[in-house]
Amino acid sequence: MKQIFAYLLFVALLPLLGGCDESDDVAEIFTGKTWKLTYITMNGQTYDFWNGDEAAYDRSEALRRQGATFTVVFNGNETETVVEGDFEARAVNCTLTGTWSADGATHEVRTSNIRSTGSDTDVLARAFLTGLRNPIRYEGDSQNLYIYYKDGQTTKCMAFHIQ
Repeated sequence: MKQIFAYLLFVALLPLLGGCDESDDVAEIFTGKTWKLTYITMNGQTYDFWNGDEAAYDRSEALRRQGATFTVVFNGNETETVVEGDFEARAVNCTLTGTWSADGATHEVRTSNIRSTGSDTDVLARAFLTGLRNPIRYEGDSQNLYIYYKDGQTTKCMAFHIQ
């Protein structure tokens, strides 16, 4: 009798034991916070958008450090492993809005229906905007976000922290 009870208990608990999935909690990662750009890399190395021009780099960094610049906010609702919603991003003088989706199982991220207001001449701001227009995948958690994007024939990575 004890063996039958143990077997029935095991069978009843089996779905719970096998119910773990390997997907990210995309809503926890992306939504409910303002993400601030930290840096952009290519192949793990900081990318020199300024071609060695230290004054231009310093101007970009001063702009990036401002509180309301180089930020993005994702809003959305989760269905299974996918979150879809809208986003708003601000470079320096340009704001992007649009829709986005991310898949916690495949780590794919996409943006669409992008509208922009204003324009930016700063090279880092333009790279930031390019990244948000062309994302392909993400990595991260609720504290750090990495969005990989296509820029011509290269793939770059934007690193974000919570503002």
